Amino acid sequence: MSNVLLKSVIILALLVGSIFATYAIHSVYAVPEFVTVTATNTAAGATVISITNSANNTASIVSFILQINNGGTFKSFQIQNGWTGTKTSQTTLAFSAIEPLEPGKTTSFEIKTDQQAPTLTWKTSDANNVDRESGDIGVQANTQQDNTQQNNNNQNNSNPNNNPGNQSPGNTQTPQTQQGILDTSTFRIIPATPSPGSHIRVVGLSFSALANLDLYVDNDKIGSFASNSQGNFVTTVLVPESEQPGSVNFILKDQQGNQKTFSTNIKPQQSGHGPVTNVPLTLDVDPIYHRGDTKVISGVDTPGSTVTITLLDSKGNPITTSTVQSDKDGKYSMNDVVPVDRDFGKYSVTASDGKTQVTKQYSVVTTHNISVTSIATRYDPGQTVIINGTSITNQLVHFIIMDPTNHPIFSKDANVTANGTVSMSYILDAAAIKGTYAVDVTQGNDQVTLFIGVGQDPSAPITATLDKLSYQNTDKPIVSVTGPSDSTLNLIIVAPDDSQKFADIINLGSDGQASYSFNLTSYTPGIYSAVVSHAEEKVEKSFAVGLSTSSGQIALSTVKDSYLPGDNIIIIGTANANSILQISLTDPNGQVIKSMQTFSDKTGHFSSFDFNIPSTAVPGTWKLDGTSGVNHQSVSLIVKSSKQAITVQLDRPSGAYSRGDIVVISGTDAGVTASVKITINSNSTLIDTLPTSSTNRGDYQTDWQVPRNVNPGTYTVEASSITGKATISITIQ
Repeated sequence: MSNVLLKSVIILALLVGSIFATYAIHSVYAVPEFVTVTATNTAAGATVISITNSANNTASIVSFILQINNGGTFKSFQIQNGWTGTKTSQTTLAFSAIEPLEPGKTTSFEIKTDQQAPTLTWKTSDANNVDRESGDIGVQANTQQDNTQQNNNNQNNSNPNNNPGNQSPGNTQTPQTQQGILDTSTFRIIPATPSPGSHIRVVGLSFSALANLDLYVDNDKIGSFASNSQGNFVTTVLVPESEQPGSVNFILKDQQGNQKTFSTNIKPQQSGHGPVTNVPLTLDVDPIYHRGDTKVISGVDTPGSTVTITLLDSKGNPITTSTVQSDKDGKYSMNDVVPVDRDFGKYSVTASDGKTQVTKQYSVVTTHNISVTSIATRYDPGQTVIINGTSITNQLVHFIIMDPTNHPIFSKDANVTANGTVSMSYILDAAAIKGTYAVDVTQGNDQVTLFIGVGQDPSAPITATLDKLSYQNTDKPIVSVTGPSDSTLNLIIVAPDDSQKFADIINLGSDGQASYSFNLTSYTPGIYSAVVSHAEEKVEKSFAVGLSTSSGQIALSTVKDSYLPGDNIIIIGTANANSILQISLTDPNGQVIKSMQTFSDKTGHFSSFDFNIPSTAVPGTWKLDGTSGVNHQSVSLIVKSSKQAITVQLDRPSGAYSRGDIVVISGTDAGVTASVKITINSNSTLIDTLPTSSTNRGDYQTDWQVPRNVNPGTYTVEASSITGKATISITIQ
C-alpha cells in the first residue's frame, strides 16, 4: 500500500507542477500487483493505452474492454500483432488476444476519440472469461506552456480565499452559486500567438464542474462556455478582426468575477506567399441521394469568395438557397440534409460566385440500398420462386421466406456480383399452403420486404421498420411503412407505462410506401413501441430512448449449442433492466459475421431472433458475444458440416449385453425434429423396430430391452433419418 501512496504522491506532484506538459500520463485505479493501465496523449491527437500484466499475476489477459465516458465516441483504433479489435458500439471497444498477454508482458493500443481529453473505463478478462481487473483512466489534453505563461495563469485570481478543498468534479451546484475559478485552475490558448480573425482553441483544467465562464480579450468579450462534469473544457473561439498586433491579455472570468489571465502577443496576419490568384469555380455533388441522408456539397473557388448554393426541384423551382465562404485554400463545403418526405426524382444544385455558375444533378431514390423484384407476383405450389435485385457489392445478402403463418420456411445467404446484382431461387413445396408470403431481404442494417402470393394473388399487409433500435432525445426516428397503395395508416407511440405518448396518420403513396419522422425531445428514458395499424391489421416495433449500457453482469445463452449452415439462432439472456447491449457473431477465423444492438426490458430480459448461421459457414467453433459497457459474456457454438450424416452409439462401449438388459441407443445429426427409425437385425433378419424422433438439436435417444428368447450372437443396430444411415454392432451373451 505504501508503494501505491508513494506513486500517487509523485504523480500528483508532476501534474500540479506541469499541467500543460507535452503529454500527460495518469496512473489508474486498479490493483498494481496484477494489471497496470496508463494513457498517453500524443501530439497527433491520439491516445496510447498501455497494458502491463504484472509478473506477480497468475493469469494471462485475453480480453480488454474500453469504454469512453461523458458522452464521447470512439473514432478509430490501431492494435499490435497478436490482438484483434472490435468497435462494439460508439462508446465501447473490445480487444481479444490471439496470443494471451502473459504475466510480465506489456502491450499497447492507439485510439482516437472525439474528445480532447477523454476519460475511460476499462476491464480485463482471463482465458476462462472470468473478469479480472477494472479501473478508470483520464487523459489531459496536449498543450505547451512556458514559465512566463504559467506565471501569468497563476498570478491573477481576484478571490484569494478560494478553497479548492471544498470543490470536486462531482459537485453539482448550479453555476450561479458555485465559484467557477479555483486556485488550481489553469487555461491556455492554442496557438499561443494567434492572428486577428483566426480561430483559437481554449483549453482549461481544474475548474469547478459545470461552471459558466466568459473569455475576454482585454475588455472585449469573445466567447462564453462551461466546464464539463470533470471541471475541464476544450472550446474554439474567434479572435476579432479588430484586434491589433502586439501584447494582449486573454482573461477568463466566472460568474462571481474571479478571473485567470493568459498573456501573449497578437501577431500580424500572414500576407501569404504571393497575390491571390483566381481559381475556377467547381462543384462536387453525390449523384445518388436517399431520404434522410446527409450529403456534403463541396468545391473550390478563389480563396475568400462567397459561394451561393441553390437547390432546385425537377421543374427548376428553387427549394433552398445558402451561402458559404471558401477558405484560404479556396475550398468550400456545406451539409445538405434530405427530408424523409422528399419526393423521389431528379434535382439540381447550382453554385455561383457572382461571376461563374456551375450546375450538377442528382437523384433521390428509394431509401434502401437493396432493390429486389420477383419474376412473378403469384406462384403455384411446386413452382420455383426466382428473385433478382441489386445491392452493394462485397457484402452478403440474406434472404428469409416467411409463410402466411409468419413461419420461416427458407433461409439463404447470396453473394452480390461485381456488377451489384444478386439473385435467389426457391422451389415451393407441392403441399405449400396458400396465401401471401413475405421475403425479407437484409444486407447489413438495410432491410426490404417483398410479397408474393402462392395459390392466390398477394395482398399488401402493412409493415413497419425503424432506422435504428436505440435513440437519444436529440434524434428523430424514421419509420418506414408499407401497405395498400394510397391508403392511410394510423401511428401510435406507446410509452413504457403503456400510455399513449403520441399519435398521427401516415399517408401512403401510389407505390404503397411512406416514411415518417418524429421528435423525441420530451421522451424520458425507456422502451417505447411504434404501433402502425390499418383496418383490422397492425404491426408493432419496439425502440429504446436514452438507455445506457449495463453496469451489471450479462447472462447469454442459446436454445441449442450445435448448428448446421442456414440454421437460425435464438438468443436469450439477462442484464440490468433497460440496458443497451451489443451482440456479435464471430466465425472460427475471428471474423465478425454480424453485430447488432438490442436492449433488455424493464425486467432485465432480452432476446434476439435476428442471427443465423450463414449457408456458406465453415464447420468449427463459432462464438456469440454479448457486450454492454465493460461487461461481456461469450457463448461457443458448434457449427457442423451441412453434409454431416446421422451417427449411432450404445451406452456400453463394449457393445456386450445379456438377455433382459436395457440398451440405450442414441446418436446425433439426425436432422432437426426429424423422424428416426431404429432397427435391430441378424443376418438380414429383422428382430425389432424402434421408431423415434430427433430434438431441435438433431440428436435422439431411445431404449431397447433385449428379448429373453433371443439367441446369443452378434446383431446390427441401424439408425436411419433424412440425413442418412448409420450402423453399430451389438453382442448378446
